[in-house]
Order: sequence, then C-alpha cells, then structure tokens
Amino acid sequence: MALRSLTGRAMRLALREHFTAALSVLTALIFVALMIDFADSFDSLRAAAEGKSLSLVLGKYTLYRLTDIVSRLLPVATLLGAFLAEVRRRALLETVILAASGVSVAPTLVALGLLGGLSGALQWKLERDWRPAAVFAQVDLGAGGYADRYARGLTSDQHWFVQDDAAIVGRVLVGSRPELREASYFIGLQGRGFSQLVRAERVYPLGDGDWRFENAEIWETTAKGSLVGRPVAVLDLPLWIVPDRLEFLRPSPFYLPQDVLNARATAAPEDPKIAATQWRRYTAWLLPGLFAFLGASLAMTGFRGRVTRMPILIGMAFGGYLVTLSLKVFFALGELGALSAPIAALAPLGLALGLGAGLQWLLNREARGRRLPLG
Repeated sequence: MALRSLTGRAMRLALREHFTAALSVLTALIFVALMIDFADSFDSLRAAAEGKSLSLVLGKYTLYRLTDIVSRLLPVATLLGAFLAEVRRRALLETVILAASGVSVAPTLVALGLLGGLSGALQWKLERDWRPAAVFAQVDLGAGGYADRYARGLTSDQHWFVQDDAAIVGRVLVGSRPELREASYFIGLQGRGFSQLVRAERVYPLGDGDWRFENAEIWETTAKGSLVGRPVAVLDLPLWIVPDRLEFLRPSPFYLPQDVLNARATAAPEDPKIAATQWRRYTAWLLPGLFAFLGASLAMTGFRGRVTRMPILIGMAFGGYLVTLSLKVFFALGELGALSAPIAALAPLGLALGLGAGLQWLLNREARGRRLPLG
C-alpha cells in the first residue's frame, strides 16, 4: 500500500508537471541561446557554406550547438523548471488539496527522483561523449566560435613542450596527423646551457613513443663551450609527447574526448584542470536531479497553506540563482588548483542537497504546527 501511494496518481501528476516545466524552460533557454549564437556566427556560417548547401550546413551547426547548449543549461532548466512547477501546482491548489487529503510530499520527491534519473543519464552522456564530439565536429565544419579558436592547420606561433632536462619548441600542425615544424629539441638543459640541440624541418610520430626528425641538424657543445653541428637526413628519437597533445593543442580539458582526457590524466596526474574535468564528468549524473530537488524545495518554502509568502519566494528564487552560479565558481577554483578536484565537483552538489534537505525539514516541522522563521 505504501509503495502504491508513492507511485500512484499523485506521483504521476507531479512527474508530468515537473517534466513539462523543465522541458519548457529548457526550450526557452535554447531558443535564446541559439538566437544569440546565430547573430554572432552568421558570417562564419556563410563562409562555411560556400560551395555547399546552406541549409545542410545550418542544420549540422544547429545540431552541434544544441548538444553544447543543452549540456550547459540542463541543470539550470531542471532547477528553474522544478521551481515553476511547484509554483503552478500551488496556484492551481493541487498541492493544497493533496495536503488536505493527507498526502505527504513523498510522491513529489519520487517524481523528482525519476526526473533526476532520466535527466542525469542525459547529462552524463552529454558531458562525457556527445559535447566533445559536437565541439570538434563544429571545428571540422568550419563555422562558429569553436572553429575559430580550435582551427586545424599550422600554427603561426611556436609552442614549447618541456619535461625534466629536455624541451622541444616548434610550430604545430594541428589535425588528425599532427606534426611539429621548424622544431628545435634541447637535450640536457642545465641553467642557460644544454648538451645537445637537434633542429629539424619536420617532426612527426612513428608510434610507441618514437618520433622522426627529417632534414635535421645535430649540434653538440664541446668542452670549450662552442657548438659543433652536422646534418642528418633522418633521425628517430623517443619523445615524451603523445600525438593527442598536438592534435588537441588549444582546447582545455573541458572539451576533450574521454579517451584523450584519460590519457592526459595518466601522463599528468597532478594537472588540476584535468582532475577537475574528470571529477565534473564523474558527478554529472547527479547534477540535474539534485538541482530539481532544490528548485522544488525553494518554491515550497514560499507558501504556507493557501498563503503566498512573496518576499520569501523571491528570496528563494535568488538563492537558487546563487547555487547555479556556484557551479562555475567551484569549477574555476578546481581548475586553478585552489580546491581539490573532488571538493570542487562535490561542493555544489552538497550545497544543493543540504539546502534542499534543510528546507524540507523546516517545512515538515512547520506542517506540524511549529513556528519557524519563514514568515
């Protein structure tokens, strides 16, 4: 009987209301975001469509942007949607009638749990797989901001890669077959000096950590401190650089495919940006559900019976905004290394859960006739 009360009509009504509200909010946010994006990217879209179907390019671009936008806005949509859903249910006296009939808040919490499970699975897949794929598909399409920032091809400036007493610098050919051009490889760095310098017009990976230097020159320091050089047509040397590091030269770990992110985490386990991104993806499935729970709890606090406590309702809405803002703040602190990656990822979740649970506890005590400082 208890199970039936949690999965009966009251739960189904709540689930429908919350699902519809979250979807409506997400749709509105997507529309606004796309309009702003199209206004900024129209020139690049026209350039990318030269010699192609503009409709096809626009359709692909919209799909790629939708993937990125939804992954960013889904937690906000579930929080705001849950808040508005509870406001609407109270305006229609649905929750008042249910409470007068002896129905607790439990069916609503079950509905929020189901919504959180579905949206959490979507959020996890978006963060881990679909958004990185969409970002680099947009780069290949050649349209939009990502195409400008992460364009394939030869860089105009040189990039340094350093490890222990060795360093290599050169222009990078970004793409599926990455290379270094006009490269200088310094070996045995000590202070301002080095024991050997290898310069090459082209450096590319062979596999298993080996790289080929073409049209190279080897310069060595003599005992008197002078440099003696000799040309070498082809030279194979081991390097610590993995090809993925050049293929995905500019993007932050936030946009990297999961396999590339895992490889970089193995190579640089102390990198705070990589660790923060990994923990963000580990916990992504919890985010929409906990935010929906918080949004509903905030809205419930704005009412007492049939009385609307407007100042409290406005204050709770502002509190929800601050919690969504904390996502970026904590993630930025994690990327900078100011907070450990687990704390940076779990703090917003703990904040949403703690506030939501605290408000439910206060509401439960208030329903039992306790006077509480809620107005």
